[in-house]
Amino acid sequence: MFFPFFYAGFLIELDMFAQLKKQSHFFFACLLGGIACIAFAVPAVHAVSDLGVVVEQLKDGDKATRCPVCGRAISPGVIHTDAAVILKVKLKTALTDRNIGYSDGMKKDQPYIHVLVYRFQERKGGNFAIEKPAAVAFHMHLMKDNMLGKIFTYAEEQKALTQNLFTVGKFFSRGGRWVTAEELAEEGINAGLDELVETKGPTEPGE
Repeated sequence: MFFPFFYAGFLIELDMFAQLKKQSHFFFACLLGGIACIAFAVPAVHAVSDLGVVVEQLKDGDKATRCPVCGRAISPGVIHTDAAVILKVKLKTALTDRNIGYSDGMKKDQPYIHVLVYRFQERKGGNFAIEKPAAVAFHMHLMKDNMLGKIFTYAEEQKALTQNLFTVGKFFSRGGRWVTAEELAEEGINAGLDELVETKGPTEPGE
């Protein structure tokens, strides 16, 4: 009587061992599959790895009311002589901070950011007292092979709190002072990159 029970128990143990072995193989297969998915997903998340950079400004006296690239309405104003140079430096710095490679100009099959500056007015005065505030306006276009993909528009002129109480949060986020045109440009460039090259998924162009 003892032997049949012993043999049956032995078979049950063998079956349990086989099941555990299968589960172990399944676990390791899942683990390896997960590692492979992560390895191949990382490059996809950071799909934007190299961008062309093109920055230009409207010519003096240009009274265009529409952007020549996207056709959206623009309101040209005073443009600093070095506006395009300043915007390009800000754009390259922001791309570097985001670990996104860039190159000057546009290349075939390479996405690029085109920036059109149509207002770049420096403030007249200091940090806490001014005659005229800084004003910056530009369009950022994400393009490839001269085809328009996404658009971001930025038009900002700092307002005194007495002119618009709704901007109180923005005013104090800027240190409670009057900022320069360069600082507005940097703010706009970073907001534009958040819209145009967001790595977690597509977003609607900024207005």
